[in-house]
Amino acid sequence: MRHPCLILAFPLLISCPTGMVVDSLLRLATLEYPPYIINTAQGAQGLTVDIVSTAFSRMGQAIKIEFYPITRGQAMLQKGMVDGFFSIKKTPEREKNMLFSQKALMKQDFVFFVRKDSHWHFNGDFDSLSGASIGVVNTTSYGNHFDSAAQAGWFSRLDPATSHIMNFRKLLAGRVDAVICSRLVGLYYLKALKGLSEVEVSGPPVETTVSYLVFTPQKGYMALSRQFDQALESMEQDGTLNHLIGAYKLPQARIPSEPK
Repeated sequence: MRHPCLILAFPLLISCPTGMVVDSLLRLATLEYPPYIINTAQGAQGLTVDIVSTAFSRMGQAIKIEFYPITRGQAMLQKGMVDGFFSIKKTPEREKNMLFSQKALMKQDFVFFVRKDSHWHFNGDFDSLSGASIGVVNTTSYGNHFDSAAQAGWFSRLDPATSHIMNFRKLLAGRVDAVICSRLVGLYYLKALKGLSEVEVSGPPVETTVSYLVFTPQKGYMALSRQFDQALESMEQDGTLNHLIGAYKLPQARIPSEPK
């Protein structure tokens, strides 16, 4: 039976950069984003989960990680129903409604995936895909470069879906011409769908982006956000962050269940 959340409770004697913690358990919403964030029978796992858990451990702050669809998770954050959400890219609109940490959690290349037999190929210029049907995920940012082009109407056939796995199913079935996605995320899902031999990355990265943990703006978490940044900074300085990244091994690919 799958556990919907992971609870991490750490003693308050752990070294804390500012000496401040929130008395109650922090509820952090997230979405399944393999291989960075994975919902398993043992709870939340993945490189980004390890980074978040280690940072809050240093703060002496107990956390509870819960999985939700991205739209629901963000809505809960903005209403104060959860305390934080990770990971999410920074946009001007989101900065109006969410309290962003300053230190990024993860960096990733966004690329276009196409079927190997397709005549569509990305050459670094969006004109090369302007007439293609492109699979995207609702409310997902792919970096300023792509987002600005999409808002300007550069792509005439954006095809939104509720999940990355749905997009790659559509690509393999020939229902879209291309999918934009994080490189490692796309390769993970294609491996799970046994589609690696049918699909390839087309052209250079569209953009290399970073994403963050955000706090709800409803509860006055400015000090907590600064404390989280200090914990990440200490992880960089003492080599913990590089160790987590260097030691991480991609898990066996599987098709995730959709969160309810």
